[in-house]
Amino acid sequence: MIMEYKVSALKYRPDEFNKVIGQNHVTDTLKNSIKENKIPSAILFCGPKGVGKTTCARIYAKEINKDSIELEKYDHAFNIFELDAASNRKIDDIRDLLEKVKIPPQIGKYKVYIIDEVHMLTKEAENAFLKTLEEPPSHIVFILATTEKNKILPTILSRCQIYDFKKISDQDSKNYLEEIIRSEGYKYEPKAISIIAKKAFGSLRDSLTILDRVINYTNGNITLEMTSQILNVLDTDTYLKFSELILKSSINEAIVCFNDLSNKGFGEKDFLEGLAQHFRDLVVAKASNSYNLNDEDYEFEKVLIQSKLIGQNILIEIIEIIENSIINLSNFENKKLVVEILLMKICNKNKSQNSLVPKKKNKILNSELAKTSEKNLSDENSQEEKKFRSIKPTESTNKKSVDDIKNISALSISSLKLKKQAKEEKDFIEAEKKKSTDEFDINDLKNKVDLYSKKINEMGKKSLSSIILINDPTIENNSVTFTLPSKASLNEFEIDKEYFTKFLRTELNNYEIKILAKIEEKKNQEYYSSPNEKLAKLVEINPLVGKFKDDLKLDL
Repeated sequence: MIMEYKVSALKYRPDEFNKVIGQNHVTDTLKNSIKENKIPSAILFCGPKGVGKTTCARIYAKEINKDSIELEKYDHAFNIFELDAASNRKIDDIRDLLEKVKIPPQIGKYKVYIIDEVHMLTKEAENAFLKTLEEPPSHIVFILATTEKNKILPTILSRCQIYDFKKISDQDSKNYLEEIIRSEGYKYEPKAISIIAKKAFGSLRDSLTILDRVINYTNGNITLEMTSQILNVLDTDTYLKFSELILKSSINEAIVCFNDLSNKGFGEKDFLEGLAQHFRDLVVAKASNSYNLNDEDYEFEKVLIQSKLIGQNILIEIIEIIENSIINLSNFENKKLVVEILLMKICNKNKSQNSLVPKKKNKILNSELAKTSEKNLSDENSQEEKKFRSIKPTESTNKKSVDDIKNISALSISSLKLKKQAKEEKDFIEAEKKKSTDEFDINDLKNKVDLYSKKINEMGKKSLSSIILINDPTIENNSVTFTLPSKASLNEFEIDKEYFTKFLRTELNNYEIKILAKIEEKKNQEYYSSPNEKLAKLVEINPLVGKFKDDLKLDL
């Protein structure tokens, strides 16, 4: 006779508290409450999916009746009732339940109602449940379970003893899976089991489900390669290779490697999530130098070495870029193109001003460079050249960098390049100093203001465009003052003031222009004691108002 197949999640479901994995803080408390005979009338189990909430509820329901029932004669399930709140969520379902709880158990001390996914109940059903939950019969124990505690009414939460279940650690999952695999007589590679544990993201039930799939795919010989293929997961060495290519700015090689993975069936989202996790590990390794992933199979030494080659700020920037790409991935049909563009962006950072090599304190080339031997000069010049490129041409650094041109050795091509760059910096700063300060009048100013108003109106800033357009600016010593009608207008104007200033300076060819803004002083308003007085004032201002009133024979 062929034995009936059972999935691992059901076959290895714990039936005792001692067999529950990773929830000692919950199981110990529940065992003590039974031992001391302190049974609460309502319990709420909260936590992620697949971590043991329903399992612990069943074990607890069985244990509290254990002493009052002859074990061999009766089935504990006779006193245990399980409801799924997702399918019994209406108020009529709860009313039916409340009628049943009034009936005491025929055997045993307690009737236990396990209500799973209790957050799915309607508001009316929750309110109907409140009174019974607050003062239940002495023979009733409610055990509620949920993955979303925040959706449950606070009044229900206050009536329950709350137990928070935590995710199962990767190491606990791995140890449990290896124990099951050995008991079944299968062969395995430890790294493959680590991948399964990580793929489950803290859910032991998911890890057992994944294990069943992997066993079927590998025919009981669980290897790293085959596990990676079926789970769409890459190992650490692959991501180390990608980060090395990124460090070298090898765009072509990075794209070729990704295309190879894509052709093998690895998904774009899985790749990006793994890449983000890898760079996260680099950040942590760099920060601690001794980060322990609790996984002996993890290539930590390689990660630690590579983390020292990349600056922490750049690592965080890369993670942010990857995160944005993951968010936007669903908006594009060609997801492969999104990943390729991402790799181009990250690789290109090494060629930009933000070098991937950690930035040390900027130094101007040391005059002692000329005294070093020609053999060491080339290496030093290469390092100093990178530092030199990161220096921006500011006024504070210009004088020193220009003076130090004389200190650069002329013994190599690198030093000649540095001379040329230093000269370019000098020319740039001198050009900044010679920028024009042409004079302009109010008509010139108004023309440029109108032009700017039209420009930002086309960009969608219609409110700011109107504020600028209706304003009559004044000029005093290159200071342009705008008088605005309200504080709200002033706040909106201040946000755009920097760009407005740059625009006027460029268009009017005057780099000393400053923009000032103030709120218009309100004039004293006239108040009228009656409508007739107000009408008289209007007629005084415009006699046609009176004629209009008489012609139509209007009256107040």
